Amino acid sequence: MQSWTQWQREVLALLRQDFQEILRHIALDDIDWPSWRDFYLQGRTPRAAIDRALERDL
Repeated sequence: MQSWTQWQREVLALLRQDFQEILRHIALDDIDWPSWRDFYLQGRTPRAAIDRALERDL
């Protein structure tokens, strides 16, 4: 399992990749990490967490 910090960095990289036009300059401090922590604790991968947060997995 990835550490919380590694997981956060991967989420950030994926968000930058997925939304290059609008989130290219997003930084770690720009994300509301307490809102994402449950996804990490549930054991979701960064990709699965993004899909769930954006309701792409419904």
